Amino acid sequence: MKPIAATTALLLLALSGGAVHSEEWTPAWAASPEAVWDTEFDFPTGLPDSIGGQTIRQPLTLAWGGDNLRITLSNSYGTRPLPVDAAMIALGSEGAALEGPELPILFGGKPEVTIPPGARITSDPVALPVEAGQRISVSLRYGKGAVAQDFHWDARETGFVLDGDRIDEEITARVSLASVLTDRPAEMVVVAMGDSITDGNGAAMNEDVRWPDFLARRLAPQGVAVVNAGISGGRLLSDGMGESVLARIDRDAFAVPGIDAVVLLIGTNDIAWPGSPFAPDEAPMTLERLQAGIAAVAAMSKAHDVRLIVGTIPPFRGALPDTPLEATYWSAGKDALRRELNDWLRETDLVDGLVDFDTVLRDPDDSSRLNPPFDSGDRLHPGVAGNEAMADVISLVLLKGEAR
Repeated sequence: MKPIAATTALLLLALSGGAVHSEEWTPAWAASPEAVWDTEFDFPTGLPDSIGGQTIRQPLTLAWGGDNLRITLSNSYGTRPLPVDAAMIALGSEGAALEGPELPILFGGKPEVTIPPGARITSDPVALPVEAGQRISVSLRYGKGAVAQDFHWDARETGFVLDGDRIDEEITARVSLASVLTDRPAEMVVVAMGDSITDGNGAAMNEDVRWPDFLARRLAPQGVAVVNAGISGGRLLSDGMGESVLARIDRDAFAVPGIDAVVLLIGTNDIAWPGSPFAPDEAPMTLERLQAGIAAVAAMSKAHDVRLIVGTIPPFRGALPDTPLEATYWSAGKDALRRELNDWLRETDLVDGLVDFDTVLRDPDDSSRLNPPFDSGDRLHPGVAGNEAMADVISLVLLKGEAR
């Protein structure tokens, strides 16, 4: 871990009022916040009608272990304070079931916390020994006036609104919970950043089969912690279903404790959205704009001493069949731009490494389409086999910078 990250961790602990259990904190799980959209947007939020006075339990799988945990709660896009009356953590198994007692999570020594508008709050440490791959559950009881303005839409994990011990409602979004940290140092911290392919759309719910999940399981025994900063509908240059990569990479990647490398797969929505129902009046994307965006990310990465590994964009001909997007999401012109960008990514010396996801996932008989065994069925997002194949081509040698 870089010395500045360790110093920051100590300072945060001191400010929180919690005892210092370790000089280093390592990300073990993450879900990038995004603003809750209004009901007129094409997709439902997956949130309950109200969180005020509710208890919401959110199971998750840790990518890294430790003896003590801290959680970060987000009100990044809130315009009003968010009251949380209590937070609890426990070892979890399937669904809403718990494997052990719930332990209270404190904030500056107190069980309740109010998160100011636009802020994130990190808890005091909780003694709960865990290992990589461990399932835990975080339960948040919101104050009666709480309003969800900040969430992570595509959780790929079912959450539960509880009425006592009874499940009152199941939800498909993350609420407030942005990260889990552990006190075990890692040899390397990697952040996977991108759009829905990284976020896991197309991967089965509740099974941890996104490509960053496969990568985390493979690399944890080698001392590497991998967390997922994907946002479905994300874009490089413009806001989509969340802020653009350029707008959020400081928060969601460079501010991650101990970060060493980013694996970035982005650009599909920058190319595909213009002229589609998502952005019907937007001008077509250009290669020059995409190159400028990647160059900007590369410069930021170098300023933070973080390795930038970029992925080529997989093909998506025929994407989203039987939906209003089918006719305009893909075109021959958009595919030509995707290929031009991929060719440039393979040659540029602006980045520190390349993962050729395009070559891995494309149909050998039609390079404008996903290979059917790797397709989730929507001709855009990889399924389980595709996600595993993506993870398999990311080597530790590449991540550490020992080869390009």
